[in-house]
Amino acid sequence: MFNLKSRKNKPVVKSLCSIADPNAPFNYVEAYKMLCTNIEFLKATQKCKSIMTTSTLANEGKTNISINLALTLSGYNKSVCLVECDLRRPTIHRYIASNKNSYGLTNVLKGQVELSSVLHKVSGTKMSILLAGSIPPNPSELLSSPNMQALVKELEEQFDYVIYDTPPVYLVTDAAALGRYMDGVIFVIKHDYTEKGMVIQAKKNLEIAGVKILGAIYSTYQNKTTGSYSKYNYYDYYSHDQSKKSSSIQPRTRTPKKDDDDYIEV
Repeated sequence: MFNLKSRKNKPVVKSLCSIADPNAPFNYVEAYKMLCTNIEFLKATQKCKSIMTTSTLANEGKTNISINLALTLSGYNKSVCLVECDLRRPTIHRYIASNKNSYGLTNVLKGQVELSSVLHKVSGTKMSILLAGSIPPNPSELLSSPNMQALVKELEEQFDYVIYDTPPVYLVTDAAALGRYMDGVIFVIKHDYTEKGMVIQAKKNLEIAGVKILGAIYSTYQNKTTGSYSKYNYYDYYSHDQSKKSSSIQPRTRTPKKDDDDYIEV
């Protein structure tokens, strides 16, 4: 169990712009409510339980959006599971002050642990989190395996919605590999950050893999001109660490500001 309170003296923990913060700006919270409303409309006409989030490059706000989307859906009295599928450079543990090598998805897929033993529940909500687990040498193969397909079905039986946070689709094939088991993908695009050609190619990568694009989120958008970014953050997706089991987890939150990275256009 963990809750949305700050944890002191943990500099490695990322700051989450949480919609659960009572001081979160109205338009920030409403953007996520609108996103969830759109998803609910989609679900009324088509299967829309297993939803993947991805982006073109790293640092486009995808993971923060995935967390807040799951939190918002759970606020509608929906049971939600957030699954961390970035098996190369997992980051969700940094938002919730958990050990990087906590048992999780990869350990379930390898048959090392039971799913129920590694699902972390968010206190006061109907949301659970499944961390990435031990970093494997073959992420794409693991995410496209029959075991992953079976796990997707198992999670769909347990939850109203399952949100899968995946690596950038322009950099690696993991998201496209997992996409075959998804009902659709939400594509996150960061304002004034990613080149248009890269976004188009990333979209093509998803379409070639047969992944259905449900829609896009335009993150970090501001009404005023912000200027362009001259540098892209291609972080290393090929480091491997030894697995360790972690103890309890708690996240750190902060109130989003007007120019925050996670302001979104839906």
